[in-house]
Amino acid sequence: MSTLKKLAIGGSLAFVGLRLARYAIRQSRRFDWQGKRVLITGASRGLGLVIARQLADKGARLAICARSADDLREAKRQLEAQGAEVHTVPCDVRDRSQVTEAVRSIEAELGGIDVLINVAGIIEVGPFDAMTNDDFEDSMATNCWGALNTIKEVLPGMKARGFGRITNIASMGGKRAVPHMLPYAASKFALVGLSNGLRAELLHENIFVTTACPGLMRTGSPRNAKFKGQHRYEYAWFSIGDSLPLVSMDVEQAAAQIIRGCEEGRGEFVVTSPLNIAIHLQSLFPELTRDILALMATVLPKMGGIGQQAARGYDSESAAAPSFLTELSQRSARENNQYGYEPPAA
Repeated sequence: MSTLKKLAIGGSLAFVGLRLARYAIRQSRRFDWQGKRVLITGASRGLGLVIARQLADKGARLAICARSADDLREAKRQLEAQGAEVHTVPCDVRDRSQVTEAVRSIEAELGGIDVLINVAGIIEVGPFDAMTNDDFEDSMATNCWGALNTIKEVLPGMKARGFGRITNIASMGGKRAVPHMLPYAASKFALVGLSNGLRAELLHENIFVTTACPGLMRTGSPRNAKFKGQHRYEYAWFSIGDSLPLVSMDVEQAAAQIIRGCEEGRGEFVVTSPLNIAIHLQSLFPELTRDILALMATVLPKMGGIGQQAARGYDSESAAAPSFLTELSQRSARENNQYGYEPPAA
């Protein structure tokens, strides 16, 4: 047998061995969700609510928080209809004092928090010229500091018990910045760094910090995102992209991947589906992806419209959105509480 063949066989065996070892390590870290006390931020709608539903089916004891008490009430109604035990606490994760009070309340109700899943986040879409320093600060306060605030509050209990799982929902936007979403991208880049650094520092205490990086998911979020500049055109391209299967993925699949990643104590991983060609291109051809994003920036809406003012998606509709092109995103919005609480008819 030639030396080249021996090297090839040896390399293949080493690769298989590493894969098996990684699988064995992940399996050894897995735990049963039954009875686990789980806090999910931003869980009144969208991805957070879908994760809560799936964990309810696994027997977890749930605590969910969000800013809107009405939206939380509707989420609680839906989860209890599944037979879930669920506690709700209105909380703005940007406010450290509110987070402290929320965690104290949850720990008093549940006796502790075993798993924290940070989903709460905001999205602002528009050209750089439309973004103010306040936009960047607000994104950082919610998407990064919000996660830090909750982590700081749950860590003492996790350390005392010698067990904890923390999953931070970052983004592919925290790995590769997309034009017209710079406050979001900057805050998600910061969250990725924070999350990965915490993993290194906490692993020896049996606290696994997982960083999940999804691309676009069909959560129905465009309806509640903020749009600046030519806001109707910005909303149209964003909501259409949010609906296309080659660009976005089903939120149920995304939630299942995130839950499994937390369960296995994974480090950083990309949440994607085989159809998400854009994400696979980013991984395989990073330089080409940068060039494509630069080209994309030339065809996105220019500054104008409402300028530095902001409008919600539901105030930015046009003939293009909603339309048949955005049907998948609209369906997800209806299914995942993006229309908010609606009081019963009299």
